[in-house]
Amino acid sequence: MGAAAAAALAPALAWAQGAGHGHAHSGNEVKIGRHEVELVVRGGQATLSIVDDKEQPVDAAAFGATAVVLARGNERRTLEFRPAGGNRLVAPVDFQVDGKFRATVALRGPGGELGTGRFNVDAVR
Repeated sequence: MGAAAAAALAPALAWAQGAGHGHAHSGNEVKIGRHEVELVVRGGQATLSIVDDKEQPVDAAAFGATAVVLARGNERRTLEFRPAGGNRLVAPVDFQVDGKFRATVALRGPGGELGTGRFNVDAVR
C-alpha cells in the first residue's frame, strides 16, 4: 500500500478500532438483539465483549451465553460463557477446530434470551 493510500485510510482505521469506545472493531462482531457482540478466541479461551447500540460497554455481570462450536472432525461442542468483569464473558476452549472457529452464540440477559448470532473467526494461538 502506498503512503498516500495509507494516509487516506488512517482516519477510517482509527474509527474502526473503536477510538474512545471500549470496543475495538475486529470484524468479529455480530448484532444480537440490541447489542453488538464481539468474539475473540485466543489460546484456550473464548471471549465475548458486549456493547450497546451506542457502542458503550455493557456490564456483563447479569449476562450469560452458550455457544455451539464446530470442532475438529465436524464434532459439535458446547461452550458456556460466564461473566469475567467489565463487558466480557469468557469460556474455556479445550478442543481443536478445523480452520476457522465457527460458533452459534445464544446470548442471555437479565430478562432471558436476547437472540443468537453466528461467528466465523480466526482463532489466535
